Amino acid sequence: MYKFTVLLITVLLLGFSLTFAQDYSKKTLPNVYLTGDEVRDISNVTPEQIYQVPQSGTISSGSLDWVYTTITDIKSGYDMQSNASTQEIWVDLGNPDVVHTVFMNSQVADGSWADRSSIYFVSTDKGANWFQLGQVPVNNGTSGKSGYCAIYGLSTGEAVIMNHNNSDGTPTRSKIFIDSSPLAYDFVTYDPLAIPGQTLESTWPRGAVNQDDDIVFAASQSGGDSFYVNFLNRVPGTFDGWVAKDGNQAETYTFSVRNDGRIGMAFIGQTTPTTPPTYENDGDVFYSYSDDGGKTWSIPDKIFTRDHSNDTTEGAMRGITINYNGNDPCISFETAWQDFAAGQYRQGGANSLYFWSPAVNGGQPKVLVDTSWANWWPGGGANDVMVGVCRPVLSRSESEGFLLLAFNAATENVDPTEGSPYFAGYFMYSTDGGDTWTDPEKFTPETPLLDFRHPSIPEISPVSVTDDGVITVHISIVGDPEAGSTVNGANKHVTSQYYYFTTDIAFVGVDDNIVVNNFNLEQNYPNPFNPNTTINYTVAERSTVSLKVYDVLGNEVANLVNTTQEAGKYSVTFNASDLSSGLYIYTINTGSFTASKKMMLLK
Repeated sequence: MYKFTVLLITVLLLGFSLTFAQDYSKKTLPNVYLTGDEVRDISNVTPEQIYQVPQSGTISSGSLDWVYTTITDIKSGYDMQSNASTQEIWVDLGNPDVVHTVFMNSQVADGSWADRSSIYFVSTDKGANWFQLGQVPVNNGTSGKSGYCAIYGLSTGEAVIMNHNNSDGTPTRSKIFIDSSPLAYDFVTYDPLAIPGQTLESTWPRGAVNQDDDIVFAASQSGGDSFYVNFLNRVPGTFDGWVAKDGNQAETYTFSVRNDGRIGMAFIGQTTPTTPPTYENDGDVFYSYSDDGGKTWSIPDKIFTRDHSNDTTEGAMRGITINYNGNDPCISFETAWQDFAAGQYRQGGANSLYFWSPAVNGGQPKVLVDTSWANWWPGGGANDVMVGVCRPVLSRSESEGFLLLAFNAATENVDPTEGSPYFAGYFMYSTDGGDTWTDPEKFTPETPLLDFRHPSIPEISPVSVTDDGVITVHISIVGDPEAGSTVNGANKHVTSQYYYFTTDIAFVGVDDNIVVNNFNLEQNYPNPFNPNTTINYTVAERSTVSLKVYDVLGNEVANLVNTTQEAGKYSVTFNASDLSSGLYIYTINTGSFTASKKMMLLK
């Protein structure tokens, strides 16, 4: 009883602190995009600060154990890897021991970023050790300056790297680089040339490799009102040409390839360039698909619609990601308060992370997490266009039907020199196509205090066929002892480093269903409820299971489960028709695992 009382007080205090956080001031900032060519005033640059950071370690985040390492000793001053969700890691499924990653790097902080490059790293032992292959393209000091990179791969093991750069003496624009053979570091350049009829060049490329190893990709223009899709026929190496799409810029478009070859594209809507401009699509989210490898596309379906009765409302922001579960598209995206006419957003306000699939929640987007779960901050610091929960990236398992999601969340820690919050990396997964998810787990370490931003996860995560069925999770991320980006913030030091995190998720077959080899207690649904609600939980091994409900005074009001159960997923319905409205706590105990959650009965 004493332990439960302590737990109850902790839960209630947590709820109070979250409520109190909502009184923070909210700072409205311009919604800016960076290309990497901006020049900063560095008149007050101080000498580089040297930090001792761990080279490797382990993290227990609840049900999962993570191993992490720094990918290289090279540090970077240009630490803002993306304007949206990042795609900087790829696993060769034909040789799953080989992991590829690419990062944007500048080893100076003089404001010019003249050495800004995309650096390519590889591990041949599942991320235990890394080696640098080199810059793609090579920056010779006058040509080759590159950034905002993404990595994919051919079915035969060659890396495909995209970025915008000024290699070969061209203006800075999007190009594609394909290695001549796996790990050869002998990249062939494919230049789609300028967008016809446009004075601005294409930047911020994102794409996918289809079943024939041809490449579909999109890019946009800094200040443009559309993004553009193109298609590279890898043999003979020709492009189909740029096609305009009515969407936003700077990586707010994303692709994934279904197992049968269909390509899905998700994107955030943009201002309609009328006179005066209208905002009928701004902040909305769209899904489109191609059944011919990316050459032609379906009419986009609007899957999320903001409140268009007011141009100052919550709409899709920057982070957006797409993947597939079987035949069903799956999209995750962030929303935040924005003033669409003014191009501003509220940095310190409430925001949400959504998930959508036509097979989930009646085809309506549902909130996975929001800032009532994460920490808020007062809204100060660098204007990196990041909000409390943001930058989701989705992966699917090679088999077995798992969805994996990594994202960023602000912590309670704030850098005192400029007021920027420190962010952490979080992870959650679903075994049923996104209908239910595990609780988010922080996979980045608490100490030393680092600002972890821009997580990446492969489009497809490998499944071992020799190790009793194990999904290996690979995540790359940037960690920096200074919060906020060097690009936007007051701190101008070369301190950020590249980290790799990995964990294994084991599963076993039970009655032809997949059961996660971890204990888990899920949030009841619906919540609030009247009078029935469903509680789902997972038992990792044969255990004596107790599931009880308590009132706020610690009195037991229901004993839902009290028996021995085999490993598996379970569901129980709680009928509260005899109880009064109010807050209740339900607790599971299996001997080796205990967890509690709150639920609200409203009559």
